[in-house]
This record gives sequence, C-alpha cells and structure tokens, in this order.
Amino acid sequence: MKYLVLIFVLAISLISSEIKFEHNFDKALQKAKNQHKEVMMMYSAVWCPECSYMKEIVFKNKKVNSYIQKHFIVLGKDIDKDKLPSGFKYIGIPTFFFIDKSGKEKGRIIGGGKADKFLVKLRAIK
Repeated sequence: MKYLVLIFVLAISLISSEIKFEHNFDKALQKAKNQHKEVMMMYSAVWCPECSYMKEIVFKNKKVNSYIQKHFIVLGKDIDKDKLPSGFKYIGIPTFFFIDKSGKEKGRIIGGGKADKFLVKLRAIK
C-alpha cells in the first residue's frame, strides 16, 4: 500500500511539473494578465532537433521548469502548421519571444542551449 501511495504522489508531481503550452495567442495574453505573468512564445517545428531538445530536456530541468512556470505563460507555435502572430518575425528556430501584457515584444532568445545557460538568458529577459 505504501508503494502505491508513493507511486501516485510521484506520478502527480511529474505531471504537475510539465510545462503546458497554450496555442492561442489571445488566450495566452489573457492568462498572462490574469496571473500577472508574461508570455514566452516559442516558434518551433517537429523536424527541428534543437526544438525537441529544448522541450524534452531543457524545459524538464528542475530550475528552468520552475522559473518558466513562475514567470511565464508558454505559447507554442509550429512554424509549419500554425498561423503565426503578425509582428513576430524570425530567422531560425527555436526562437523565443517574450511578450508583455500589452502584447509587445520585450525580448527574444534565438536558438536553444543547455539548461544552465538558457536559465541565465531567461533571467536576463525578466
């Protein structure tokens, strides 16, 4: 019985720490306003290995995950499948746009990186 409870608690903690991507720009902005956060919009594509690395490795790093969840609503946009919001041009992926409550870009990170270096860049934006 103790093992079942432990497995259940572990499973819940893993699920709750997963970064949830919003896919609608207006909804992400509204959530950010309601939660007193900003939007971190990620342009990516399924064929992009660096994008997958960011989602599967870097975003699951405990410190990066915690920082993102505390400060941002994460908006995911696939450059091949989604309608991209106007005014947010990119030259490569992944590109991370940091958007204030009024919908204006306040910073960006082009490319990915290891968790510790990405966290330094995140903190510099905020």
